[in-house]
Parts: sequence; structure tokens; C-alpha cells
Amino acid sequence: MTDSNSYFPPDLLVEILLKLPVKSLLRFRAVSKSWNSLISGPVFISTHLNQTPKTPTLLVRRYDTHNKEYYSLFQDCKSRPFCLDFSSQLNLPFNCQLGYFRIVGSCNGIMCLCDDFFADVGNVVIVLWNPSIQKFITLPLPLIRPKSPHMFVLGFGADNLSNNDDDYKLVRLVYHKNDDDVFSRYNVPPEVEIYSLNTGVWRRVIGVEIKHCVVEFMWSQAFVNGAVHWIAYDVGENGGVRSLIMSFSIADEVFGDIMLPDALAGQIATNLSIMVFEGSLAVVKYEREIDGGSCEVWVMKRYGVLESWTRFYSINLDDMERVVGFRNNGEVLFSTRSYDLVSYDPKSGHKKDLGIRGSSRSFYVQNYMESLVLLQGDNVVSDEFLEGMGSLWIED
Repeated sequence: MTDSNSYFPPDLLVEILLKLPVKSLLRFRAVSKSWNSLISGPVFISTHLNQTPKTPTLLVRRYDTHNKEYYSLFQDCKSRPFCLDFSSQLNLPFNCQLGYFRIVGSCNGIMCLCDDFFADVGNVVIVLWNPSIQKFITLPLPLIRPKSPHMFVLGFGADNLSNNDDDYKLVRLVYHKNDDDVFSRYNVPPEVEIYSLNTGVWRRVIGVEIKHCVVEFMWSQAFVNGAVHWIAYDVGENGGVRSLIMSFSIADEVFGDIMLPDALAGQIATNLSIMVFEGSLAVVKYEREIDGGSCEVWVMKRYGVLESWTRFYSINLDDMERVVGFRNNGEVLFSTRSYDLVSYDPKSGHKKDLGIRGSSRSFYVQNYMESLVLLQGDNVVSDEFLEGMGSLWIED
């Protein structure tokens, strides 16, 4: 049989394939060994990621009243209503033993999931999952596993600067307590370790002087400008607390600080939430009251420039609980006390029920793009993951 490549000049073949969506490329791997080798190669995967036209798509996660975790993709075009009629359901190929996964972050089609919301923090499962190609790996157990009271924070992002070989990294910060007193603060600096997808192993980082603490349990991240960002805080000698943003550059593996305007820096860190708004860092400040309170959305228009922080709008919450994402048309997505996801127009003040129900804290909304990342290998499942899954795990 004549090799399929003989019908196309090599450069033309690559040019054609780079314009195709992920689902088509998965099918075309069966055309021939050479096509499979080309499409599965790291250079093609990286180039396809950077050149493929991006359709505005939002990934929405929810956990419903039947204790099931759902992931859906919604085309978020301005000319279409944002509703279930334009969604596609993703198949989660594993289950969280209790409740739902924490979504650490998503980048280039890869989602990082951790089951620490409801599990013992000393024995958690961390998964990297590409839902568009249904490939995933479970990470090996971290190196730092203290028995004393502690908490940890994760950050996930892409390194596109390492000798033209894309890498994906997870940084883990482990904060210790002095004793068994539940009211004592966590010590700084934390211990630090980094997992690299290219190496497949964790490695400890020694000598990092981190002076800030990240909010316990409800921490979240925002991946912007090649760095992971968390809301953090400092405790002064007089007991005063100052909130700020702590960053970690994925490529350089360097920690840094980003200052907040006075209106945010003086707030308790638990009243702040970090997000991404149109590619920029955003912080949501909450003022909680019995009848709902309000929130403000602040955006850093120029990365790293303190003076560029701008308050975009203030919103009365009423029955809305928290901001979970932003639409491409400027509307804000909120979870509500009645377990709904609603879209709020800050210009008109109108809100729309999207017909999506789930546990309020389980909602997660983020821009999503399909990719071929993780295509090169098979699904990798750690022994610890299999033991934890028990009878829930079904192998293909």
C-alpha cells in the first residue's frame, strides 16, 4: 500500500493538518504510521496548540443533588445565548471518592484536579486530565509528607520557554504549624517542591524564602503572564494583616509579589478571590452581610503595575453567592444560594437563570481550548489512585 504521505508534499500536509480540530486529528492518526507519528509528535502538538483558531469556549463544572460531578463545554459566542442547548458533555474517566475534585487550574486544554476538598491532606490524589482526547495521568505521591499539622497549596501552569519543548509544572507549598493548637498560625517559609510533566517526578526546592501565607483550604489560583498567582497575606509585628498577591513564574521557578491597592490590601484575605478577566489578573472583594452584601471586581490593566488596578464595578449580591467566571460579552457568572448558575449583566443589572444547577461551591467556570497535549503517552494510573478508587475504577 502506498504511504498516504506520497499524495501530499510534506509541508502542505503539515499545513493542512494544523488547521484541523482535535477530533479530526485523532481519527487521521489511523491513516498511516507516518501520520500517527507526525500528529503525536511534540513539535506538531505544540505548533497546533499555538496556530489553531480558537472558538470562544467555557468549561463549566458542577456537582448536582445526585452527587455526580459534571463537566460541560459551552460555546460562548456573543450571537448565541449561553444555555444547555449549545453544550457538550465531557466524560470524567475517574471519580472523586467523596464529593468533587478541587480544580487547581486549567491551561492549554489540561486540567489539574486534586481531591483534597474532602480527603485527608496527607494522602491526596492529583490528576492531569485532557478531556478533549480523554487522556490523563495521576501524579506520584509528593516527596514532602509531614505528619505534623500542616496545609498545602498547589499551583499549575505551562512553561513554553524551555528550549522550545513545552512543559507543564505543578508547584506545591507545604505550610507547617508549631504545635497541635488549631488556632495557631502557619509558619513561613513553607517547604516547596515542583513536579514537571516532562520529567515525571517531584523535586524539592531548597532555600526559597517565602514570607507570605496563602489562605487555608479555600485557596485558588490564576495563571496569567506565565505565572501562577494566589491571594496571600502577611502578619505584622503588631498583629496587623496585609493582603497581597504571591506569584510563581513557571519557566523561571521564581516567587514574587504583586501589591494590591489600599482598598484591597486592607481586606482580610478570605474576603478576596483571585480570577482571570479577559486575560488580566482580577480580584473580587466581598462585603458579607446577612441579606447578601455586595462585591467589587478589580482588574489589573497592566501586569505588575500597581497604579493600573481599576475597580470595574460593584454588584449587590442579593441571593447571588460568589463570582465563578466571566462571559466573553462582559456578563458575570454567579452561583446562587438556590444552587443555580446565573448570568448577570453589570450594565443593566439584569440576571438570567441559565438552567444549570449544582452545589454552590462546586461551580467552576474557565475559558477552555482543545489541545493534543498528553497524546504521546497512555493513561498513567498510580497504584495509590487504583487503591483509592476500589470498586469504582473500571479499566478499559
